[in-house]
Amino acid sequence: MAKILALAKSGFGKTTSIGKVEGLGIEGLDPEKTYIISCTSKPLSFPKSNSSYPITKYDGKPQSLTTGRRVITNNPKEIHQVLLTLVNSPIENIVWDDANYVMQDWYMDNALATGWDGPKKIGFFMGQIFKAVEALDKAGKTIFVLAHGEEVKNDMDNRIYMKMKTTGKMVDEYLTPEGKFDVVLIGISKFDSSEKKVEKHYLTNETEQYSSPKSPYGMFKNSHIPNDLGFVRRKVHEYYN
Repeated sequence: MAKILALAKSGFGKTTSIGKVEGLGIEGLDPEKTYIISCTSKPLSFPKSNSSYPITKYDGKPQSLTTGRRVITNNPKEIHQVLLTLVNSPIENIVWDDANYVMQDWYMDNALATGWDGPKKIGFFMGQIFKAVEALDKAGKTIFVLAHGEEVKNDMDNRIYMKMKTTGKMVDEYLTPEGKFDVVLIGISKFDSSEKKVEKHYLTNETEQYSSPKSPYGMFKNSHIPNDLGFVRRKVHEYYN
């Protein structure tokens, strides 16, 4: 159905945007139709997350995924296997959370052993994972990849291009992660001095400040939308259906 990349700095609330948070007006994704791949073991930052997304004790066998709705792994081979297994499942939404850590953790764990082969291996397994993402898309699934963004200033117009934070040029130049997605959302936050609170939004299209967000024309009415993946999914499905 669609491939969606959400980029924001740590602490923005990317994980929070998965679940229902009534106090913040976040509708979130339906847990009955959603599977989460978490690259860290930190708790999901929304109410009732443990009961909504019980953790799968993944043993490499496809049937083990049916024991829960969340798997915790930063192993690229396991992530690739899980994604391919979900292609033929009844699951409609797949969320890959903190995707950067697949590259960063692997690089740090293998820094002394791989030498100059490290970037090649990272580029290879990220390419395999993105192929699995394409297979999910063709199967009609909605895929959300949540990741930390890295800001790059454009000298031509002084706008900011926020790219997916990776471990090197091979992924950036040969895979170009942002180009693999139909929608790229950029998380921004600002302090509302009159209301004395922080407001958080996703950008859906280019603005005066950011050049990297993108979405098909007419999919979103506004360039600023709530940091709510449930809202995003609804608008994506309304647009295509």
